[in-house]
Amino acid sequence: MKLHLPASYEDLTLGHLMVLETTEDPVKRVQAVTGLSFAELRRMPQALIMEANAHLDTLQKQEVAKHLPTFELNGTTYGFIPDWENFSAGEWIDMETYTADFWKTAHKAMSILYRPLNRKWGDTYAIEEYTAKEDAEAFKDMPAPLVAGALLFFWTTERALLSNLQSSLLKATKEAMSSLSSGDGIQYSTHWLVRMSSRWTQLRSSLWGTLSRIWPTSKTSTTSVSNR
Repeated sequence: MKLHLPASYEDLTLGHLMVLETTEDPVKRVQAVTGLSFAELRRMPQALIMEANAHLDTLQKQEVAKHLPTFELNGTTYGFIPDWENFSAGEWIDMETYTADFWKTAHKAMSILYRPLNRKWGDTYAIEEYTAKEDAEAFKDMPAPLVAGALLFFWTTERALLSNLQSSLLKATKEAMSSLSSGDGIQYSTHWLVRMSSRWTQLRSSLWGTLSRIWPTSKTSTTSVSNR
């Protein structure tokens, strides 16, 4: 009796990782990557399930990060955010929310960082505007290395993001203040600026636990369990 498992980290998807990173139950972990039913797995030898689970542990330790500006997924071409100047307050707030407990909502975070292309010319492209109604479920099929790459790219743009965020929020706050006549309104706008400007520091803290193990490594796979 054999189980057909991913042979390398590159064979894993975001959907797989969302289960592998959030449960230690061997049956649930094997079920996530094989698609077999719980009933089918219950009939298999315990030793086989444990061997398969050990193989999955090995794959997780072989994390590889690969960043692509654009990639195709299920017939749709997605592009990574090309211009951080246009990273809106809504995107920022939602990104912070989805990275607070990353592996439970990782697909939603990816739907912010990658969105369908609406036009492309040469090496330049534009992506669809963020609506918070993106098809996040589609990103569960995203290759695992691209997930790690997107997070690492986002992580390493700290200074640019912070600078752009502060610039955008300052402009928005000045415009809001100019349209308000009451002191209370000005006080609220200033407080909003200070609060929002600190979001990157909070986001870095929540992402650190996720990113601490995601660095390019060599890729090998050794197991007696049948791999695909």
